[in-house]
Amino acid sequence: MNELIDLALGTLKARGCAGYVGASTRDEWSADVRLGQIETVESAATRGLRVTALGAGNRTASCTTADIAPAAVRAVAERAAELVAYADEDPYGGLPPEAERGVAAIDLKTDDAAFAGLDRAALAKAAIAAEATAMAHDPRVSNSHRSGASATRTRHWYGTSDGTRVETAGTRFGYHVVVVAQDAAGERQTGAWGTMARSLAALKPPASVGGEAGRRAVQGFGWKTVPSGRARVLLHRDVASQLLGIIGGAISGGAVYRGSSFLAGALGTAVASDVVTIVDDPLLPGELGSRRCDGEGVRSRRLEVIGRGHLASFLVDGYAARRLKHPYTGHDGGASNLRLTPGSASWDDLVRELGTGLIVTQFHGFGVDLAAGTISKGASGFWVADGRVQHPVQEVTVAGDLRELLQGIRAVGDDPLTESPTASPSLLIDGFTIGGK
Repeated sequence: MNELIDLALGTLKARGCAGYVGASTRDEWSADVRLGQIETVESAATRGLRVTALGAGNRTASCTTADIAPAAVRAVAERAAELVAYADEDPYGGLPPEAERGVAAIDLKTDDAAFAGLDRAALAKAAIAAEATAMAHDPRVSNSHRSGASATRTRHWYGTSDGTRVETAGTRFGYHVVVVAQDAAGERQTGAWGTMARSLAALKPPASVGGEAGRRAVQGFGWKTVPSGRARVLLHRDVASQLLGIIGGAISGGAVYRGSSFLAGALGTAVASDVVTIVDDPLLPGELGSRRCDGEGVRSRRLEVIGRGHLASFLVDGYAARRLKHPYTGHDGGASNLRLTPGSASWDDLVRELGTGLIVTQFHGFGVDLAAGTISKGASGFWVADGRVQHPVQEVTVAGDLRELLQGIRAVGDDPLTESPTASPSLLIDGFTIGGK
């Protein structure tokens, strides 16, 4: 791949262009299992190369190819150089400064050698064992749906016409279980859980995965709706992490310079409660979002995005950095390991402080407008009165203004989500409106 990158860059240079080239390979395997049997197995190997030519006035043109024979690579570079003449000038285009490019000098343990000798049958059997555990959890759990296992290894290469060279590799392994429960009245509920890690040895045991899927499948029976109105809400860490992902989209440099984020113009101001600190840290060894550099070869670094409620930084790629006159952060490709810093409150503490209100364990559907800063989603969970869980809740919506909700975060749990690049603890929040009966 490095030789092909040199070939493409040399072709651009011969045509009077600067530029950069990204290349990748991906080896992946997956198996679907159901009721103790492997139903389908898929395996694929893909590869590709993208050539970007830079002309006068930062005119930019890109071409891609899945054919990495030298003649094909040369042809796609010729085509990119030809198309530059038809592109518009862009004062914000070009390469990041050389001083920003490179890789962090740390072994992030993202590439597990176990992939080469992977026992695929054993990984599929782990999913089958987890499924069996889930179905044994309760007599009402009677069927399985879309359970399976997977393993992937990717490699990336990046080179620029002014000498930057980067090579990275990463693996992911996982399996998951989705089971269906049915009660005597014929009502069906589903439960899902899984495990995902960079390292094969870091996966959770089947008994743990299956037990959680089985528990989730039956927890919603006997549900009721609740009255509409304003109420305090406790977001379980699963859905709190989804809220964090929404915040991650709002602080993306692309959304900010396009004016499609409610946080545009809020840099340096208080945008959340002072119990909220959010960090994006690509330098956590073994984590799913870890990387030594971003897609433009900009060196990774730990970044505090929100500190005690104050917006300290956006997540920018090179183009957004130049357009917003923002320091480079190394976020071509988005957030890495986005973390809301845990607090000291246990789950029981949060339920007691909730008093009377709604625990949300699942969001459903869409309903986020980042430009307006609003959210409205279907939800399910549990109703709490006087600090005690009363009954499951389904068929309600929760809605609010994201500005108000961020300021309304009253308490942060000590239970951050694991095995996810976007991870938050449970959050107790004022400001939601519940739509029920």
